[in-house]
Amino acid sequence: MSYSSFDNNGTGSNSNTKEADFQKLAQTIATSIQKILQNVSSMQRMVNQFGTAQDSPELKQQLHQIRTYTQRLITDTNNLLNDLVNCKERHLKIQRDRLVDEFTAALNAFQKVQQKTVDLEKNAVRQARGAHVTLNKPPGSNHSSMGSSANYNNASMFEDNFVSGQRGQTQEQLQEEIDLQALENQERTIRELEENIVSVNEIYKKLGTLVYEQGHTVDSIEASVEQTSVFVSEGVQQLKQASHYQNKARKKKLILALIAAAILAFIILIIIIRN
Repeated sequence: MSYSSFDNNGTGSNSNTKEADFQKLAQTIATSIQKILQNVSSMQRMVNQFGTAQDSPELKQQLHQIRTYTQRLITDTNNLLNDLVNCKERHLKIQRDRLVDEFTAALNAFQKVQQKTVDLEKNAVRQARGAHVTLNKPPGSNHSSMGSSANYNNASMFEDNFVSGQRGQTQEQLQEEIDLQALENQERTIRELEENIVSVNEIYKKLGTLVYEQGHTVDSIEASVEQTSVFVSEGVQQLKQASHYQNKARKKKLILALIAAAILAFIILIIIIRN
């Protein structure tokens, strides 16, 4: 059950359960982030061995496996983070934002090692293609200036070298096929790496947008609460002023009534005295 499935307005034991579930997810995310960073460190060490005596097909296969695993781990971690974006408690929001920052740093490190791998693979492909073109010159390119005597010698040597020439040509063709297959594998790896980079960039972009929207919503709610509090305070103040004015009006009415009663009593007293 995800954290976002709990009622954010819960109290008592429900609130405690909700926070406990948040902490469990947060711990899982933190562990995944550490694993991503460890994998990135291993990938960096492998990439640094490219072009050295330690370079081998087995090394690149191992790198491919750890890269694929890390890519899945990144996707799973991103999904877990999406379960935490709806938290509104300030202390949980601070913890979530810290996890987002750590995850973002891990993504950046993963992208850097992937980009470095792409650059090395592309450079290797360019060098391999350049060597292939150099070794495979057009047939007859070295015979345009040869005279008739050279042609006679070549004809006399043809029968002796026919078998060995056929064998050498077959070996060259096999080697070319192996080299071409290696180039295709490298180009496939490059395409896969570039797709991974785009995929991680999308995760990074969506995560940043989602957190911004949630943060903006929470800030808007807090601002609305603060504004409401201001309005309530102003309303209370206005009510106090109205009550004060009402009391003053009552006092004035009472004073006027007393004055009127005194005048009336004075008039009645004068009438009685005259009579």
